[in-house]
Amino acid sequence: MRTITLTAMNKTVSMAAYVKAVKMAIANPDVEFKYGLTCWWPCTGAEVRQQFYEGIQDRINQAVPYSQRGAAQC
Repeated sequence: MRTITLTAMNKTVSMAAYVKAVKMAIANPDVEFKYGLTCWWPCTGAEVRQQFYEGIQDRINQAVPYSQRGAAQC
């Protein structure tokens, strides 16, 4: 099972749960959620969408192949 670690909360979630939550946040930009993707405090769906976008841009700019993500870098 593929997982994603939300470091701000020190929590690991399944990829399916992550995608479901992000889709819900994007569909409800004015709703306040318990926490965001990169922070532990309450965030609106619009803020979660912005955090998701910034995360995508960060991964693109790191240029780390998918097969090597999460592997120890020496």
